Amino acid sequence: MNNQDARVRVTKEMLHRALLRMLKEQPIGTVSVKDLCAKAGINRGTFYLHYGQPQDVLKEIENNFIAENMEIFGQFWDNGRNVSYLAAIYSCILQNRDLSRILLGDNGDPQFRNSMRNLVKDGILDEWQKEFPTYDRERLEFIFDYVFLGSMRLILNWIDDDQDLSPSQFARRLERLGHYSLIAAGEF
Repeated sequence: MNNQDARVRVTKEMLHRALLRMLKEQPIGTVSVKDLCAKAGINRGTFYLHYGQPQDVLKEIENNFIAENMEIFGQFWDNGRNVSYLAAIYSCILQNRDLSRILLGDNGDPQFRNSMRNLVKDGILDEWQKEFPTYDRERLEFIFDYVFLGSMRLILNWIDDDQDLSPSQFARRLERLGHYSLIAAGEF
């Protein structure tokens, strides 16, 4: 049974690596099982033993990334959205630059970005509501979408460009941008 587990693990790793290479060049929606199997060097029958479609492979990669880093993500919430824990998240993203670029970029699954958005949305909105009690929830959601989507683009720019910004510096900048967006929202 152990040899079989090792073979399954190796097969899945081959598919993961092949898919990530393909996603550097093309969106997930254009990846076919045939091309993925050819890139991974396995047959389609083997693929279908483990997955139904290439999106399933990507979902497994996403889930593994989240599971491997859940402690870091959880510390951010457990410690009152402290910027130093946000910096730890950005450090994790930077250490996994290639994977992060794919997961957060245009070639990855848009549902992953939506999942990340939904994961943090309520907690951030609740915190903002405490800080700005006169703002209604609709206004806060509008600001959240603006800040979240802008942050995703800035994160991708940050990992693509060598701007000499440490994760701590980057976290402080994004935190300030979010705060200033909330202040400016009081004017509309």
